Amino acid sequence: MSDSRPIRTRRLPRCGGCGLPPLLCLCAEIPRLQIRSTVVVVAHRFEWGKPTNTGRLVVAALAGARVRLHGVEGPERDAPAPSARRLVLYPLPGARVLQPGEPASELVVPDGTWSQARRIVRRDALCREAEAVALPAGAPGRYALRRSLREGGLCTLEAVARALGLLEGPEVEQALTELLERFVERSERVRALGTQYRPPG
Repeated sequence: MSDSRPIRTRRLPRCGGCGLPPLLCLCAEIPRLQIRSTVVVVAHRFEWGKPTNTGRLVVAALAGARVRLHGVEGPERDAPAPSARRLVLYPLPGARVLQPGEPASELVVPDGTWSQARRIVRRDALCREAEAVALPAGAPGRYALRRSLREGGLCTLEAVARALGLLEGPEVEQALTELLERFVERSERVRALGTQYRPPG
């Protein structure tokens, strides 16, 4: 949930799963984590296809996770069944801070820039019907592919990792954090060379 820097690598062929160039593809290394909670990524349609998007990694790594595209005409996509405990992870005024050891939940996560995420939370039915929760204060984010316009801002994968660390345990948070670090490292390797990137070998 941050704003993009210009990227000079749009002409590179990219994996449809992780968004990296094929020879740096991360898909085979993405863990498949079994969790009690259900994660629903509500992604802005302009965000989902960006090579720096981390919401795709959330859906790939978590069993039972779904994506719901916001801003697409027609019926809502991948709407989950009603839940008695639905949380939306967004720091609205008055949002309750998540606490360790809370019961499993349906966690709805807006995915986009801050302005896009704010509109999603206001307009999407899943978000409007959910209890707003925020993360407790923590260490600065490790995601360096975009500039955050909000102090303490985290990318989608990082925010989900920290939330699930509270709902599911530190092992889940660690696995998702390590996935983010590999994604960032490979993305920065490509970005440093821009359109001059050539796969090794």
